Amino acid sequence: MSTEQLLVLIAQNDVKDDIVDTLIELDFLSGFSLGDICGFSREHSHFNIKEQVEGYREFYKFEIMHPQAQQTALLEALALVCKHNPCRYWIMPIDQTGTLC
Repeated sequence: MSTEQLLVLIAQNDVKDDIVDTLIELDFLSGFSLGDICGFSREHSHFNIKEQVEGYREFYKFEIMHPQAQQTALLEALALVCKHNPCRYWIMPIDQTGTLC
């Protein structure tokens, strides 16, 4: 039995398509979710003028359920894409999954 876990990846807008292409090519993934988010940070000096005025920066948030045994392969594949545009991530265990009908 494979233990599933959730990788949450926060990416800049300019690498979204490359990340999508990378994830689609990974046979051990059944799919993933993607959404727009607003990122707030104490390091707002790195924001451009528009972002400083608004107080946030726009990012994409990927949620990727994957087998724990494939964690290294997943992170290595994503690291190639995020090499020039660092992406933050965290991994959480999944206690239960299912479908509600």
